[in-house]
Amino acid sequence: MLLLSEPAPPTTVLYIKHIVCARCMRVVRQELEQLGFKVLEVRLGAATVATAAEQIDWPRLRSALKVAGFALLESVHQTLLGRVQVTVHQLLRQPPGLRHRAYPAAVAQELGMPVTQLSAAYAHLVTGDSLAGYIVRERQAYAQELLASSTLGVGLIARQLGYSSLAHFSGQFRRLAACSPSTYRKRRRTLGGAAK
Repeated sequence: MLLLSEPAPPTTVLYIKHIVCARCMRVVRQELEQLGFKVLEVRLGAATVATAAEQIDWPRLRSALKVAGFALLESVHQTLLGRVQVTVHQLLRQPPGLRHRAYPAAVAQELGMPVTQLSAAYAHLVTGDSLAGYIVRERQAYAQELLASSTLGVGLIARQLGYSSLAHFSGQFRRLAACSPSTYRKRRRTLGGAAK
C-alpha cells in the first residue's frame, strides 16, 4: 500500500539584522511565535517560518522586530548584505580556518555567485568598502572575541583564523586594534577583573 505524504508547508526565510548571538536568536524566536508564526529555525541573520511570504503581515512583522531591536532586511540589496554577513560569520567559526585569500571565494560559493560578481555587488552596495576589507575586519573582530573569552594561545588563534604566520596575524591585528594581541588580551582581562 502506497502512503501519500502531505506536501511540505510553504516556508519563508526572513533576513533579520542584528541577530548576532544566542540570546538574539531566542528573542527573535519569541517575537515571531508571539506573532503566531511556526518558527522552523532561527540562525545568525535569519529565521525560517512555516508561512508563505504572501500570507505575512509585513508591516506588523517589521514593527514587532523594530520594537525588539531588530530590523527586517527586505530589499534585494539588504538581503545580499545580510547573507554575506551571516556567511562570513559562519565561515570564520568553522575550523580549520580558511586562508585569507580563500574567504571571498568561499563566501561566493555559499551564496551561489561568481566571486567577481559578489565583490562588485558588495563594493556597489557599501561605498568605500570591499568584500575583502569586510572579511579582514570580521576576522579581527573574531580574533578579539577569542582573545577576550578563551584561553587559546595567540598562535593557535592565528592558525584557527587561517593566518599563514603569527607575524602576519600580529601585524594585521596591530594595524586594526592599535596594540598587539597579547596586550589586547591583558587589557580585556584587566577590565573584566575590575568589573567584578
